[in-house]
Amino acid sequence: MKISVIIVAYKSGDILVKCLDSIAKYNDIEDELEVIVVDNSPEDERIERDLAKSQYKNYRYIPSDNRGFGAGNNQGVDISTGEILAFLNPDIILIEPIFKKVWEKFQKEKDLMLMGGKLLFEDLKPGFSFYFDYKPSIIKKWSLKLWNRKDRYDEKNMYIAGADLFVRRDAFYEAGKFDENIFMYYEEPDLIRRLRKVQKDCKIVYEPGIRMIHLEKKSTPMSMNMIGHEMDSCIYYGKKYGLDYKKKIRFEYRYYKLKRMVYKVLKNQKAERMNEIIQYLNENYIKILRKY
Repeated sequence: MKISVIIVAYKSGDILVKCLDSIAKYNDIEDELEVIVVDNSPEDERIERDLAKSQYKNYRYIPSDNRGFGAGNNQGVDISTGEILAFLNPDIILIEPIFKKVWEKFQKEKDLMLMGGKLLFEDLKPGFSFYFDYKPSIIKKWSLKLWNRKDRYDEKNMYIAGADLFVRRDAFYEAGKFDENIFMYYEEPDLIRRLRKVQKDCKIVYEPGIRMIHLEKKSTPMSMNMIGHEMDSCIYYGKKYGLDYKKKIRFEYRYYKLKRMVYKVLKNQKAERMNEIIQYLNENYIKILRKY
């Protein structure tokens, strides 16, 4: 098997059907592609019935306890057979054939260990295909959209977005797979750090010629629970690599306050949402950090 697609889903059946249909339409390596769906939904909200609507029938379905994004992907990988692992979010929609390109890229460049494609919004404008790593900066936050628009990926200071990750199987196992202590968020930079540790000259590549739509936050809308997971992962990741997680958390808190101020000036309804997030962060994280 050339490529194994692993998709971890959580109560996102209708959107996942669109993803699978696009894979069926643009599968350019035929039987050399396998698709594995790991369903992290609660037992009474499983998406198996929704998947029956898809045009793509040759997928493997695994109901799973929700132990997080990384754990779900690891579970899918362990029953897969592909030389290249394609981790796709359920809200990814293919708009053209990509799998042959991916396979040929990995065959040509033997030191290539991880690759991400160009993510587009639904209107085909550039989305967020990569992000700056841990160090907080207002300039980085505000300039990220421009960097993505210009395809200016900086391998040393950025990481590939986890919505589409193509990883060499052997390297993934050598690096120890996804860290299951991370429930969601920060899986990508963590994996990249470990790949670089075990593969001295490994290449981490952003390939804008491989394009797809990312219906960002439609498969899992942002909730306070998700913000909590993000902050918890931020702290865990910071501790793991000796980074200043306290500074990072405080920066995110102040950044939300800045966004609230801007939205208030613009009389945007999002100001109230920012207020809720600020209150949540203050009660659950900032007050705790003040004790240290």
